[in-house]
Amino acid sequence: MHTRLLVFVLAAVCLVAPRAQARPYRAIITRTAETTQSGNLELGLRYQGFFALDFEESQPYQQISPSLRFGILDNLEVNLYLELLALGLPGEDEFELAFGDIPVGLQWSFLKTPKVALGVYGRVTLPTGPSEEDGIIPSLSDGTWDWEGTLIGEFRATKDLRFMLNGGYFHQGTRDRGTLPDFDVPDAVQVSLAGTYNLDKFTMLGLEVVSRIYFEDVITPVWRDNATQVEIIPVLRHEAFPGLVLEAVAGVAVTPELSEIYQFRVLLGGTYEFDLASGPKLPTKEEDLRRPKVPSRRRR
Repeated sequence: MHTRLLVFVLAAVCLVAPRAQARPYRAIITRTAETTQSGNLELGLRYQGFFALDFEESQPYQQISPSLRFGILDNLEVNLYLELLALGLPGEDEFELAFGDIPVGLQWSFLKTPKVALGVYGRVTLPTGPSEEDGIIPSLSDGTWDWEGTLIGEFRATKDLRFMLNGGYFHQGTRDRGTLPDFDVPDAVQVSLAGTYNLDKFTMLGLEVVSRIYFEDVITPVWRDNATQVEIIPVLRHEAFPGLVLEAVAGVAVTPELSEIYQFRVLLGGTYEFDLASGPKLPTKEEDLRRPKVPSRRRR
């Protein structure tokens, strides 16, 4: 009798306990060991533009990317990205819109302890982008069959301070340039390091250093001496209300090889994670919003 009662109580607790809400735990480029919770769906939307101080020399490329992440099992998620490209600058004669590539990935975080977490990430990119656009660098939508294999390491110094290290290999396909000769894009390795600090449960600051090195200097028919690319990326993410995380990023090119392509990029976006079984729950009143806490004044 006591055993049945105990089982009933435990089952009731599991049913009524709220599922963990999305928190600002992700970095931007560097992959973290945390995955979307099992049974949860995360919808995302990001904008990024590539610029230079000399506006005429900036990379004529902007991107809007919807994304989807689904937690298949604990520590196992699948993700899908779509990309809409703006080539050139609005108002120019050569300005055009194009559909980008479709990356599909799978992440498995196979080890999680209070201090250390490890995972692997694999991705295949379907070549639906404009492969004849020579100015698009291989890390963006260049219309080639690509695949990626990345190892993910995470060290949790405290409950709020984390460090992530990624090491990945990128196989790049061949560009079909129409009437021009095809171009075999060189493979690359990427190493990225990130540190993140949660100011509270709802706000995260981060800093990433992302380096990508191609095996040949000529990475596109246009960019012919740009194999070493290093970028510093400050990150701000804030959970506006349960499940909705907003993000703002400003990446700065460090190496001359990358600065020739773009000097900085702006990235703005957000993600919304919810339990797929119960559906999204939008805020109904002002009290539902996450607002920064104002420190109370001490009475003299």
